[in-house]
Amino acid sequence: MRLFAVGLVIAVGCGGGDGNGRPSVGTTQANVCGEVAKVACYNMYSCCSEGEIETRLHVTDPRTQDECVTDMERLCDRSLARIDFSLKNNRVRFDAATMNSCLSAIEAPADTCATLSTMLPWADACMTSAWVGITADGAACNFANECGVDSTCATSGLCTPKPTVGQPCGTGCASGLYCNVTTCAAQLGAGQTCSSTTQCTKGLFCDLAALTPTCTALHDTGQACTGSASCTSGRCNPGTCSGTGGSCFTNAGCFAHCSNNTFSCTLGQDATCGLGTCSTGGTCSLAGACAGTTGTGTCTFPNHCVAGSCDGSVVCADNELTVDYCTGALSALPVPLN
Repeated sequence: MRLFAVGLVIAVGCGGGDGNGRPSVGTTQANVCGEVAKVACYNMYSCCSEGEIETRLHVTDPRTQDECVTDMERLCDRSLARIDFSLKNNRVRFDAATMNSCLSAIEAPADTCATLSTMLPWADACMTSAWVGITADGAACNFANECGVDSTCATSGLCTPKPTVGQPCGTGCASGLYCNVTTCAAQLGAGQTCSSTTQCTKGLFCDLAALTPTCTALHDTGQACTGSASCTSGRCNPGTCSGTGGSCFTNAGCFAHCSNNTFSCTLGQDATCGLGTCSTGGTCSLAGACAGTTGTGTCTFPNHCVAGSCDGSVVCADNELTVDYCTGALSALPVPLN
């Protein structure tokens, strides 16, 4: 019964689409919850199992896709109570283009429920909220998203500019700035000395593996890297620590180890890797512990403490993400439907 009901609803229940059963997306401030619910239920009935659908809808009996849309729309309406308050008070505006791009990216293709990709299709499309704060600085507000991107709703109940250069950080600095101990400062450009990536401008990272850490351009696929944070893709293939087999990105990530095992040791102290042999006979554990009846001998250690090295090709690689149009896409909906 489920398969027949799903096919019928997709064909006649959603209305519009691309000819392959995928519903068209066209949001307005008035119908946004209906459009969100339509996309959510299309994905669920295309890609989720019966059990996943019922769990998501908090029911124990099968529902049709139309019934799903009705349930999800109600959940959406309830979750947007705060947004509706701001809209009615003309403190935010609805950006239909942003919402349409997000929902279109989340909507499952007609023949795909899961695939591998270097990035999630909705990652960029859903990064920006479709509800844009339009309240001027100095005007009344109730929530932070009612104010501009570089303003916040202060405890005074008024939209207030975020701190700029030289001002105390408070709850956060304006765009292009970072909190330098206690005051806001301009983010650093390429080649400038840094101690954290948050100090660097967009597209740069703080190369802490360098002798003098500086803000450096992110590396592309195939280029050498010193960690995942140094790659545009966010993925650096690690190397292997010599002697121990551990993962590493730089030599500094590998501990010194004994030449005869994987035990860590201190460079220059071979005695930590086993007993030595006295030239006068017998064993020794300290360099000067070979005094005997025939005179002072030399303590020689057969095992040595050697420096660790990171071997292999440590380069940036394409990220491989699983795009799941049931669980992943539903979790990325721009309106929570729980």
